[in-house]
Amino acid sequence: MATNTPGRGAIAIAIVSALTATPTSWSRPAQYVVQRGTADFLSPGDVVRASGPGTMATRVETRATLDAEGARFVNDGAGTRNARAYGVFVNDGGSLSLAGSQVGVSGPWGIGIQVQGKATLDLGDTLVEVPGEAGIGVLVHRGSLASLDDVRIVTHGRHGVGLFVAGGSQVTAEGAHIAAAATGATALGVNHGEARLRGSTLEAPGGNAVSTRFQGDGTARVRLDDSTVLGRIESGTPGLSIHARGTRIDGDAVRTGKGELEMRLANGAWRGRGSRLTSLHLDHSVWTVTGDSDVGSVRLAAGGRIDVDRAQAGFRSVRVGSWHADPDASGIVLGARLDAGGSLRRQATDRLLVSGDATGLTPLHVANVGGGGAATTERGGPSGPGDGISVVQVAGASMSDAFQLAGDYVAVGPWQYRLQAYEPGRSDPDQRLVAGEGGYWDFRLQSTRAGEATSRTALVPQVPAYLVLAHALFGYGRGAIDALRPVGVSFSRGPAVRVLAFGGDAGYRSSLSRASYGIDYRRSDRGLQVAGDVLVQAIGDTTLRTGVALSVGSARISPRADDGDSAARATAHGIAWHASWTTQSGWAVTSAYGVTRYRIDVRTPTRGEVLPRLRAKGSEATVSAAFRWRPSARLLVEPGVSVLWQRLRFARGRDGDGIDVVGGSPRRTTLRGGAKASLVFQPEGRRLYAWSPYIDLRYAVARDSGTSLQVSGERLPSARAGRSIDVAAGATFEFGTRWTVCVDTTARLARGRGSESGRGARAGAVWSF
Repeated sequence: MATNTPGRGAIAIAIVSALTATPTSWSRPAQYVVQRGTADFLSPGDVVRASGPGTMATRVETRATLDAEGARFVNDGAGTRNARAYGVFVNDGGSLSLAGSQVGVSGPWGIGIQVQGKATLDLGDTLVEVPGEAGIGVLVHRGSLASLDDVRIVTHGRHGVGLFVAGGSQVTAEGAHIAAAATGATALGVNHGEARLRGSTLEAPGGNAVSTRFQGDGTARVRLDDSTVLGRIESGTPGLSIHARGTRIDGDAVRTGKGELEMRLANGAWRGRGSRLTSLHLDHSVWTVTGDSDVGSVRLAAGGRIDVDRAQAGFRSVRVGSWHADPDASGIVLGARLDAGGSLRRQATDRLLVSGDATGLTPLHVANVGGGGAATTERGGPSGPGDGISVVQVAGASMSDAFQLAGDYVAVGPWQYRLQAYEPGRSDPDQRLVAGEGGYWDFRLQSTRAGEATSRTALVPQVPAYLVLAHALFGYGRGAIDALRPVGVSFSRGPAVRVLAFGGDAGYRSSLSRASYGIDYRRSDRGLQVAGDVLVQAIGDTTLRTGVALSVGSARISPRADDGDSAARATAHGIAWHASWTTQSGWAVTSAYGVTRYRIDVRTPTRGEVLPRLRAKGSEATVSAAFRWRPSARLLVEPGVSVLWQRLRFARGRDGDGIDVVGGSPRRTTLRGGAKASLVFQPEGRRLYAWSPYIDLRYAVARDSGTSLQVSGERLPSARAGRSIDVAAGATFEFGTRWTVCVDTTARLARGRGSESGRGARAGAVWSF
């Protein structure tokens, strides 16, 4: 596709006239002449000035040499197309060396410096400025060599050229700044030759930074190292080969003539649109695509990546003749509105469209642009070749894994999209966007199902962990508050300090079906508690005991879901107040209130830590009543009931996949009733004063409220409690009158679905004083 640029013809005419009407040493008057075969020198402060059409401020004749430092060359002459005004002109085999100098030509057809016929040019720390309409800053022609170090070349005319390399000449530049200030102008023009720039800048924000849109054959070569290019790159009749290393290019690259346009980037970046490029090679480099582009062949070497620009609205297509990705290529980043998709008119996405073959394995990164996620099939079954969103199409040979979705899936709200490849024969012909007919490869983003046994849309793997999180923290909180139950000092009238380790493993089976987001999980709790009495008051046969307890612990949660693997870990720090009221006649009433702060992190195998440091606050309050009945001297039976109330308050979180997690404020009430039976033995040993084995049986019924979870605007049901039977067996050992050691183990048996089962254990010591 040809691209028309205002003033293109005028620039071409200006350059052609400069090349074809080249003056000889004797054809133009000059203010200062270095005669044939001689050498001369200008001192700092010397000024050479000329005026008039076709004049030269300085002319260096054949095989002559001029060295100047701190000099000025000025031509105020207007000049014409066929009689240009020159600052400095160097003829065949001549040599010019300028340091710290200035060259200025003010006329509309001026040329700052021209060297030709195997002449040499050496510029250092020199300013060349040509403000004329069709001026040329520096023209290196007919096999000449030029070295430009720390040079600034500026052209202000809208048909001007900063540096022009022609006739097989070679230019090297380091630290140069070549600017074409006007719209339509060119910073670096090449029709046949080579330019090597290091640490330099080509600046043409309204025109061409590099151009070969002039007459000539062959291929121009431009090599850029650690440089900056601001402006358009365009090839015309001569071809153009750009080899850039460590360079930033900001501008379109367009092929407008028959010459090829090749770009090779290493350790650099290019931002712009590509039109009819012959080839593109990216090595540890990034091309940011700003508009619909087409390239003959693309090769992504290690670290090579293509991004589609998201700074501007809309979607773009990259059309490629052939595509190859080397191992360790970074791949391509496409944006898509992730919704249900379907027919082409319902899809909004960037695309890679390959008319030829696609080889290698390309990572595909997808950025969600405004979609809220959805099932890509209306009936809930598996997606087909016409469902979802087509992001890559290949008309030629390919493989099902030629494009692989980075991170395995894309998270949109609680849903996940995966990449499905449809080979020729399965792909939908109505969805074809690549040229040709018949079969083609179609790589589509589609929602997936959670296992083969259910038709619901799969959740992102970490969402099941969010759905069971409240249930798991309620379970840990219940274990921590139960650890406050007095052991061995319930009927003592002295204060005591208790240290207790507790923990257990539990499994939960949801009462919901898998299709209704029922998630099972396993949990492992570990904790340590230190409690001390603050006040012990004895009044008659009644003892009142109050105190404070500190606890630390953790809960590890492993959901069992078809959506994928995930795990959560909660660390807990709690403080609780406890009180008990006991009588010598056998009655005991205990209570406790605790506050626990949780810090939770969630991980998945493919994403790693997806939600670090989610905060939650738990509150627990319990009241229990029991009666001590002693039917014989050794047997003690304690029937009792208790009520436990729990509440969680979750801080709002946003995970690594952009999912908003709103846990809210779920609550749970648990009613338990049962009895404890123990035997008391008092051996006559010196150390063991008494010991008492016991068994405890409790039936529990729990009810939850406010347990649904809001995930990126979607409200999903979370795990809920049910009924269970707890059977505990243990023993206490009294050593003297001050020390008591206790150990027990608990088995929890679920009664129906919606409850947990598992085992727990406690071990601790009590010191009475």
